Amino acid sequence: MRIQARTSDCSQCSKLGAGFSFLGASHVTRRFENVSLFDDTPPMSGPVVAEPADRDLVRTAQKLPRNIYLGTSSWNFPGWRGIVWSHASGLSQLSQQGLPAYSKYPIFRTVGIDRAFYRPLQKNVYAGFADQVPDDFRFLVKAPQIVCDSVLRDHTGRPMHANPDYLNADRALEEFVLPAVEGLGNKAGVLVFEMPNIPRHALIERPAQYAAIATMADFFSQIKSRMPTQSVTFAVEMRTRVLLTPRWVKEMASTGVRPVLSLHPSMPSIMRQTDMLRLFDAPGVEVGPWQAAGDIVIRWSLAAGGTYSGLKRDWAPFNRIQQEDIVAREGIVWLLKLAKASGVRAFVVANNKAEGCAPLTMRAIAESLTGTWQKGKPE
Repeated sequence: MRIQARTSDCSQCSKLGAGFSFLGASHVTRRFENVSLFDDTPPMSGPVVAEPADRDLVRTAQKLPRNIYLGTSSWNFPGWRGIVWSHASGLSQLSQQGLPAYSKYPIFRTVGIDRAFYRPLQKNVYAGFADQVPDDFRFLVKAPQIVCDSVLRDHTGRPMHANPDYLNADRALEEFVLPAVEGLGNKAGVLVFEMPNIPRHALIERPAQYAAIATMADFFSQIKSRMPTQSVTFAVEMRTRVLLTPRWVKEMASTGVRPVLSLHPSMPSIMRQTDMLRLFDAPGVEVGPWQAAGDIVIRWSLAAGGTYSGLKRDWAPFNRIQQEDIVAREGIVWLLKLAKASGVRAFVVANNKAEGCAPLTMRAIAESLTGTWQKGKPE
């Protein structure tokens, strides 16, 4: 009986006859030369597991003051495999299942929920986040753009027309504040209202600037007066530089809201914003030491001179430091030391587009603060 071997692409091997050696058929074996006998690639659908921490990182975390909360703007980044996620982790469920592993990264005790800026989240979604992290973890949540942006924008971000729900206190409470506070419970740390740049033509006249500041102050006063609890911190991130004046500082301070120190190309330097914080908390002190009067909130969003799309293109997958900014790092460290000396909390979150890899940026800041930085240690 003749035995026939069928193949879809090699007619020369359609039959195994006398004198034919399969091992000698180089035109067949070449097809398999680069195929691994043991596929060790983690399945994309596998569980998300924390990367085991090295001793230096654990030592740094142990030295961090408990009033210092460090983290990143979000957590859904596959490029962190081998840094935050283990090499064996699946990555397809990071957004839903990544928080437990994220919170095991020794220095992380906060994280931003940036997605709330684009669409309001329900109470049960916030509760689901809270269930995944330890009791001493605190969230930094961005308010929906619909109540923070003075204009409605097209898909490119270009203003189209006025936003009728801008600074709508009722909508902010119903769609953001109450669901976030009730869902997160005592793990709600800071509710951040990022105010995108107001178009220049709307603020040409000084009275228009004064009115914009007064409207903003009234918005925060309404929200805080209607809160069932005052345990959560409200913070405002003003991106309109023309409004960053002593008048704005005085009005915001009167409402009890905290200013966000925003490291972003559109904003003044970290040193200038530290001066703003001093005016906010210690207006009578022009020189010499001073103390913070409330939580210090810092968001490092973009590298100086960079753009969101450009840095995303150039720095992905965000698995290493691309561009150190020592000045920004040490400015943040100074503020963390101020928080410790003042007995207040400090929240710092970094974006991957700050230096290239947010976890490594935060590790460098933590090491500088605690004095555990090792010369020559690779980042």
